Amino acid sequence: MENEQSNEILFSYQTKVSDMYRFLMQYSYSGMRAVVNLVISIGAIVLLCSGADGGYAFNKALLIIIAALFTVIQPVLLYYKAAKQVKLTPMFQQPLDYTINDTGVTVRLKEEEMVLAWEDVYKIVETKKDFYFYMSFNRAHILPKEGFADQCAVMRELIRKNAKGIVKIKK
Repeated sequence: MENEQSNEILFSYQTKVSDMYRFLMQYSYSGMRAVVNLVISIGAIVLLCSGADGGYAFNKALLIIIAALFTVIQPVLLYYKAAKQVKLTPMFQQPLDYTINDTGVTVRLKEEEMVLAWEDVYKIVETKKDFYFYMSFNRAHILPKEGFADQCAVMRELIRKNAKGIVKIKK
């Protein structure tokens, strides 16, 4: 549902656990957090392999847990967090109606409506499957491309034309 004249995107989408999980992974494993997590995990593996555990089973187990913390344990915990958040948030129990135009992003759920003006968007990030419209450092609206796949070029054009904050989208 695209209106070429006014550069407007209309779509309806129900947030899934996989959408929330991708966002949580993107948030947790980008920037400096990702580097620190990687250094800690690699450091624990190096210590384990070099015999720095002193031959004690407790030390070895601790290093294994530290090595697995950011590579295995945290992604599993993030999946459960995403599932819980989608299941327990009433807003995610039914499709949301989105309108994206020069005014901003309007999200409707039945009679309720929320307008996110372009100037209120702190940062916009495009990934392979989503657009994330951040209102603050750790709060964002997830707009899965699956909901408007044939209109991604229009979305990028609207973002280039109207976004005031940090923009990281494809050319």
